[in-house]
Amino acid sequence: MALIGDIRKRSGLLVIVVGLALAAFILGDLLSGKQPGRGANIIGKVNGEQILATDFNYQVDENIEARKANTGNENVSSDEQFQIRQSTWDQIVNEALLLGETSRLGLAVSTQELDDQIRGKNPHTYIQQSFRDPETGVFDPANVMNFLQNLDNVDPQMRQRYLTIEKAIKEDRLNTKYRNLVARGFYVPSAFAKRDYEARNTKIRARYYSLPYTSLADSAVTLTDADYEKYYRENKQRYQQEASRNIEFVAFDILPSQDDRNKIGAEAQKLYEEFVTVENVPSFVNATSDRRYDSTWMKRGSLAYQLDSMMFNSPVGTTFGPYIENEAYKMARLVDVQFRSDSLKASHILITYKGTNVNPETQLTKEQAKAKADSILNVVKAKPAMFDELASTINDDRVAGESKGDLNWFADGMMVPPFNNAVMNGKVGEITSVETQFGFHIIKITGKTTPSKKVRVAFVELAIEPSSRTMQDIYSQASQFANEAKNAEGFDKLIDEKGYTKRLAERISKEQNTLPGVKQAREVVRWAFDSKRKTGDISPVFDLDGKYLVAKLTDIREKGIPSLDQLKDFIEPLVLREKKAETLIAEVDKEIKSQADINMGYRALGMRADTNDVAFGASNLPGYGIEGGIIGKLFSLKPGEMSKATKGNQGVFVVVNDELIPAPPKDDYTSEKRMIQNAFRTRSQREAMEALKQRSNIEDNRLMFY
Repeated sequence: MALIGDIRKRSGLLVIVVGLALAAFILGDLLSGKQPGRGANIIGKVNGEQILATDFNYQVDENIEARKANTGNENVSSDEQFQIRQSTWDQIVNEALLLGETSRLGLAVSTQELDDQIRGKNPHTYIQQSFRDPETGVFDPANVMNFLQNLDNVDPQMRQRYLTIEKAIKEDRLNTKYRNLVARGFYVPSAFAKRDYEARNTKIRARYYSLPYTSLADSAVTLTDADYEKYYRENKQRYQQEASRNIEFVAFDILPSQDDRNKIGAEAQKLYEEFVTVENVPSFVNATSDRRYDSTWMKRGSLAYQLDSMMFNSPVGTTFGPYIENEAYKMARLVDVQFRSDSLKASHILITYKGTNVNPETQLTKEQAKAKADSILNVVKAKPAMFDELASTINDDRVAGESKGDLNWFADGMMVPPFNNAVMNGKVGEITSVETQFGFHIIKITGKTTPSKKVRVAFVELAIEPSSRTMQDIYSQASQFANEAKNAEGFDKLIDEKGYTKRLAERISKEQNTLPGVKQAREVVRWAFDSKRKTGDISPVFDLDGKYLVAKLTDIREKGIPSLDQLKDFIEPLVLREKKAETLIAEVDKEIKSQADINMGYRALGMRADTNDVAFGASNLPGYGIEGGIIGKLFSLKPGEMSKATKGNQGVFVVVNDELIPAPPKDDYTSEKRMIQNAFRTRSQREAMEALKQRSNIEDNRLMFY
């Protein structure tokens, strides 16, 4: 807290320092002959088309504001901001790919078509969701027409939000056209449908005998470098990878020391002695607490059990504390007790003025607005029946004006305090007025629920945080570790000597923002992916999310085919299986040379015997799971023929084709065509964009920026 306070006190100095740094940076570019903004402002490319960092950041800001509007939250967490940056990148890349492909194909969304999506008989779901009646939740086309007619006069933020929706509708429509074009472009010939039908319905009555790989102990097999190299050479294309990094790290948690706790406890006790007798409680809380004074009225059961019981059964002025909760010292004082309604209902006429940004069309000054509101108040008090008519015709709250000023039921505390208090303190049927930041309200109180006892409790909260001295000591510890661990060997040796805990983070991707047990670890990821990094490098000290961190880079994997060394541990079980297969195949072929040898041979070897009808189009062998190779081998045999020992996924197999059962004859393959087409269309909806990405040249420089 003290550190943040120091920064705030010196905010003017920081602005000057940052300004000088920026000026030096720009002048440095000019003096060195570089052109500012060229290259350094390019966050990526899609098929040669540049994505400027300024455009990207503008879109990120728009998406953050949209998130705030959709969730109703004023703040967006660091994690949410990072995720929004990631989704914005995907959005921009997808838009660029889609526009490039649709332009090449001649696809477009006409003005008339877009207008139909907005104002037509069946508008886009984005429009239906955005223009629902606030009371009924039902979409009202009249709201769309009214909004568009006044588009030039609405609040700039609302206008921008609408234009964003319009853009999204156009992109969605274009996307739908492209996906439909891909999906409808797939044709299934009758020959294909027939082949699919026969593959699924032609069967072999089969016998198959298996000798599992587990029958041979791992210790009985010796693997050589040649075995690994052979498997790698034949299968390396299956292991295509994205760029990733492995690191090991030590985290130094920044926690308060016992001395810090004692000092904060003593400070809390001293504050409590003042808190008991202070007269202006809200000012005291705002001056001393880590959280500002909250004037919310609390219902019974909304406080912690012991505190709830005390506050609802004690006189005003009762105090409790200090006590520790969620790593903070807290103290509470009962400020007021009232019987209040949980919910209120009212109608209002709002008269606003220039500067409130409620009605951009108004030309009234504040004084003129007050005079007009007073005049209306006098009229409706004399003739209450006039309220509904005036609320519908001269109301600057246009939404409320559509329902004769009715605001419906709202919870106590939902409205701004002056408005809320006016309704709470008045009687049902009363007409009164009040001023808020929106203007002057003429209020008709139309309903209240039965009052219940509520309390207003003031809290002083002091977070138990490490002092600047403690933070400095922990940083010195981390810094000393980073300096002494000059290489990989020193890193490991020092961990053992100091008794630190070493953590692992494997296959970190460029897009990652966290590490195991560490949030907001983006700077570590950027360090690991720096082009200058080498395996064994030791990082500087990172200040992350309540801890200091020192990392060691243990492995670098670039995009493409990994090296044998990187795959060796991963493929070892598969190489072992290959080697076992060779041994077991030799044993089986020695015992079973013909069908006459099967009965005695499979028993002698301890093989398992099965009999089943197996379809050509099946991927699973009954009793074994996926065994495509064995099924393929089975269908390569003539009826009555036996295979030699064959390598499978679970073991070595000998299979016998006892009888071929052809698929029943069929003339009409319409259902097969439809099934294949539907399967393809489903895949195309899901995979079309991914296919575009794979065939495109996408340059991603985000690591240079965040």
